Amino acid sequence: MSAIKAWLIRTLFILSTLGGLDHAYGNEPLTIYFYNPEINITRNALLKNTFDLYLEALGDYQFQPVDDKATFEALIKNEANAIFMMSNWHYLQIKNTQPNTSFSLALRGIKGGSDSFHKILVSKDPQLDLSTMSLATSGNREYSLAILNNIAYKAPEKKLSQNPFSNLNMLSVPKDIDALMAVGFDLADAALTTKSSLVKLSTIYKNQHQALHILGESQALRRIVVTFKQSTNIKVRALLSELRQMENNKQGRRGLNMLGLDSWQLVNESIMQAKVQKGRPVQ
Repeated sequence: MSAIKAWLIRTLFILSTLGGLDHAYGNEPLTIYFYNPEINITRNALLKNTFDLYLEALGDYQFQPVDDKATFEALIKNEANAIFMMSNWHYLQIKNTQPNTSFSLALRGIKGGSDSFHKILVSKDPQLDLSTMSLATSGNREYSLAILNNIAYKAPEKKLSQNPFSNLNMLSVPKDIDALMAVGFDLADAALTTKSSLVKLSTIYKNQHQALHILGESQALRRIVVTFKQSTNIKVRALLSELRQMENNKQGRRGLNMLGLDSWQLVNESIMQAKVQKGRPVQ
């Protein structure tokens, strides 16, 4: 065996042992990082499994939910070749508070032909004291408080104090309809939910639905978005194109459904200026 051949074998062995082959050849999987304060993180494992099943047939991609805001924002700062799926509320928050963060909007979620929705506050008691209520919500505390304050701002007749929700007791639930169920079974005084969930409840538990009152409604909220930092990366653009076509794939539709979406809307045309496969057949 020649000295050069022996050296090459040793080098390849060391790289494979250290997990360095992928790095050496630039074949690290492209990651979609996901963080959404609007939904309960207990659903992250199922969400990852659903998206990974969709992505594995498309290429060297992976889906990685993130449990906390600080970690997710650190990834946005440090990961150049990645895609970030996040709530529009969080996206705007970062753009407003961290103007030097360089990332761009690519796709926006669509449900029922609309890219926006409203949160509603629902209770059995139409005269509920909002400052002392207990609240069932699928979102995290920071997001839920922001939406509650938005609802209160729209209803000044409630005559709330300057910071009415600082000591609010919250019950975390998996989904919006679970928040309504919690109120129906007297586990919470009020639910932060959506009108579509309220309609769904009426078809499952008619008596519970009839006992509920809408106390307030938020301003229009934009749906979840997909963002990126490196549009010159062909892999990034190819994956964004595949995400845009999720509605044409059975497994893709499962992933969209878990996000409460029907499809993605293209926001940034420039990211699609790559030679990527289009027009995938419906599966």
